[in-house]
Amino acid sequence: MTRCEKFVDEEKVNVLSKVFKYRVCQTQMARVTFVNGRWQGLQIENADACTLYNSCPMVWEYLDAAGRDGWELVAAPPDAGSQGVEGQPAANLLFLKKEEPS
Repeated sequence: MTRCEKFVDEEKVNVLSKVFKYRVCQTQMARVTFVNGRWQGLQIENADACTLYNSCPMVWEYLDAAGRDGWELVAAPPDAGSQGVEGQPAANLLFLKKEEPS
């Protein structure tokens, strides 16, 4: 086996052995409202919708904090969310991944 062939085989093993964690983030009104099905805002009884949404992190604040923690935005498909009034998206999805230490 040549040195190049050995390197290629080792790289295949390294790529195949990587493990990732994933986050699916739902965004509404420029805020991250759910991550992997968990509400990201405050739990406020008898609060109106505006108060509840405003308790969630802004998308850019959430992504900035997640990036510092090693998460990478890998997809933000334009029509992966639900449809609202007149076909406009009521919610969008963001997909993040983070490599697990080996």
